[in-house]
Amino acid sequence: MLDLALIHAPSVYDFRKLRHRHYGPISDVVPSKPVFDMYPYGFFSLASYLEERGFKVGIYNLAAKMLSEPRLDAERFLRGIKARVYGLDLHWLVHAHGALEVARLVKEIHGAPVFLGGLSTTIFWREILDDYPWVDAAILGDTTEPIVLAAVEAYSEGREEKLLDASNIAFRLGGRVVYRPVSFAPTNLDEYRPKYKYVVRSFARSGVTNALPWSGFLEHPVTAIITFKGCTYNCVTCGGSSFAYRRFIGRPRLGHKSPETVVEEFREIVERVKAPVFFVGDLTLLGRRYVEKLTNLLSEEAGDTEVFFEFFRPPPRWALELYRRVSSRVYLQISPEAPQEEVRRAFGRPYGNEELFRLLRWTGEMGFERIDLYFMVGLPRQDEENVRALGAFFEEAHRVSGGKATAFVAPLAPFVDPGSLAYVYGERLGYRLLAKTLREHRQLLLAPTWYEMLNYETLWLDRRGVARATYNAAEELALAKHRAGVMGGEELERLLDSIEKARRGLATGIAEEKETVDEDELYPGRKRIPISTLKPRLIAETLFWTLASRMPI
Repeated sequence: MLDLALIHAPSVYDFRKLRHRHYGPISDVVPSKPVFDMYPYGFFSLASYLEERGFKVGIYNLAAKMLSEPRLDAERFLRGIKARVYGLDLHWLVHAHGALEVARLVKEIHGAPVFLGGLSTTIFWREILDDYPWVDAAILGDTTEPIVLAAVEAYSEGREEKLLDASNIAFRLGGRVVYRPVSFAPTNLDEYRPKYKYVVRSFARSGVTNALPWSGFLEHPVTAIITFKGCTYNCVTCGGSSFAYRRFIGRPRLGHKSPETVVEEFREIVERVKAPVFFVGDLTLLGRRYVEKLTNLLSEEAGDTEVFFEFFRPPPRWALELYRRVSSRVYLQISPEAPQEEVRRAFGRPYGNEELFRLLRWTGEMGFERIDLYFMVGLPRQDEENVRALGAFFEEAHRVSGGKATAFVAPLAPFVDPGSLAYVYGERLGYRLLAKTLREHRQLLLAPTWYEMLNYETLWLDRRGVARATYNAAEELALAKHRAGVMGGEELERLLDSIEKARRGLATGIAEEKETVDEDELYPGRKRIPISTLKPRLIAETLFWTLASRMPI
């Protein structure tokens, strides 16, 4: 029996029973499918932290299993997970329905303690414990490994009162709810990074195919390293902004891993998986000396591994010079959000187009593989027509970068983040919030179309307006990509046809397609594991721990 089973639910349980579902572009810029089947990075660090201390932890991606096996009996699958304690993530609010419904099923099936954790849990802990009696505890804050360890020990011993000495938790005790404030937010995160020999051990306990980070991971693997927690910027809809972290998450300052720890984590990943590594967070926030030390160490390890670095604003040239030498294949990412400077600044991105185009020019001159630009619809001061400027903006960006720039656009969907400035101050920043409680968001997730799920309107766009503006922006971007020679004629024709069908559905209220993704794409089915993705060390470790977990003690 496991000490702890970590379970990731789909955004809606059971999404397979929803008819005439029009998902739209809500997940177009993330690896997961429209049911958001990617679990948070924290599953790795939690499993590693507890396994290293002698506890048995399994990871179960129920959302990915339901996608890969459309006929899966989810309740039977849950019944087969035997653990003393069960934990589910309610990190992103998009899981407000699925996480709580799967928690209810787990409680009904096993009768064991169940807790939720994540940033959304931290904000909605009171409503969770008041209205959903099958949840025993809410784990709070952004660094929860010691708190989860304390909870697993207390619940395994049947001594919940031990949690009175803990912090960062709200829990039931003797018919009342006890709240222990968030006071643990370490600035040094070295102790809480995943150690992948323990992650592999956890995967073996649950079965590798049950623990995949998302359903398409083996076909298109991408790995990530979180370098720091917190932020110094205030993008108005972001639940991970400086404002949200200070007011709701209990983190007044950045917490980060040392360069040595980041490189050690990088080494453990590339020893096991052949996949790109994405460094999450703009490392320039940690200062030049940090970046210099990290890139010096990485350059000795990376070789030809594909590495991705992101920026929150265009960086100084020294940062690019340091990143360029890390690997023979370095990719960059930045989110200008909108072509117009006034929209970008109103959203919280404090830079102009001159800075951005200077970055694009340097990208081409310095020989980076690519720079990805991310744009969003649903921002302050956007309307249905000014989003069309994205097409011409991309063409210029592509030209200035020497053909290295590409671009993506998606709506701000489905929710303005809880805890963000827009969530708290609403119309002062150009937003009308249509839902505030957890229960209201759960109901929105059952809406038949993606734009009816939105928890906001802006002073410039209602929900249908956000949809029309999204289609306008996507159309102009597609045409610009075709003119720039980065999108073929057949692909353009398919995309424009899809957009036109979506527009007709929006006008009539009847979607012409069940989804904007193909049935085969939504349900990827069983596929052979591409062994080229897995390196010998990972295969050997997995086999060893799989066999060891089945041996009697």
